[in-house]
Amino acid sequence: MQNRVLESLIAVIGVQVLAAVAVTSLHRSDAWLRRTLPYVISVAVGVLLATGAAHLLPEAIEALGNRSAVWITLVLTMLALYSFERVFHVLSGVSAEPFPEAPHDHGHHHHASKPATLLLGCVTHSLVDGTSVAAAFAIDLRVGWVTALAVGLHEIPHRLGDFALLVHMGIARGRAALLAIGAGGSSLVGWGLVAALGAHGSRQVAWLLPVSAGSFLYISLVDLLPELQSERRPRAVFGQILCLSAGIALALALTQIPGS
Repeated sequence: MQNRVLESLIAVIGVQVLAAVAVTSLHRSDAWLRRTLPYVISVAVGVLLATGAAHLLPEAIEALGNRSAVWITLVLTMLALYSFERVFHVLSGVSAEPFPEAPHDHGHHHHASKPATLLLGCVTHSLVDGTSVAAAFAIDLRVGWVTALAVGLHEIPHRLGDFALLVHMGIARGRAALLAIGAGGSSLVGWGLVAALGAHGSRQVAWLLPVSAGSFLYISLVDLLPELQSERRPRAVFGQILCLSAGIALALALTQIPGS
């Protein structure tokens, strides 16, 4: 059990390091990242869908039983995320796009003027991610690493979007990068909460699995997938579908790795 806690900590830190590297790269050169980001998002959608449906949900059913409470928890998680995002965007005026117009593009203006509200959303998002990774590791090492992969793939575009929005709000690029990266620190808080709870038994932690599955399905289907539908170039559309399929195949292939 101690090894799982350590590996989950390494995974959570690793995800934040990847996101920090992405933000730093964008700070230096956003043109290349903007070209490749739709394909990263496509892979992320595939991995998130397969991880939620083929990893986390089956693990939740195995640990808690195939009862209505598990499915209700999954549905309520998706409803809660939808409600939170709708209220957040209405109050802050922040665009729901995970990666809006480039920071240097002054032809497109966002009306958001509340960086603190945006950062609250960033912190909450990272807290959920840290909790998801730690909960998955507490149940099974294989599922933990697959979950960390899924979190990492969707965390990068979201963190890039946070950085771009902060710049649009008038914050200097260097400070915006530090704020976007720092917001990911709450993932360690989520990890710590699960690590402390896990010390008293894994059954309580297991209830976080349908929560994680619901959040993965919601993020992939509601937050990320719609962002790909604006593409009209046949070659790009084909490439995105290929990347999405590759993401699903990758996550499903990892189900063949023996758990521990």
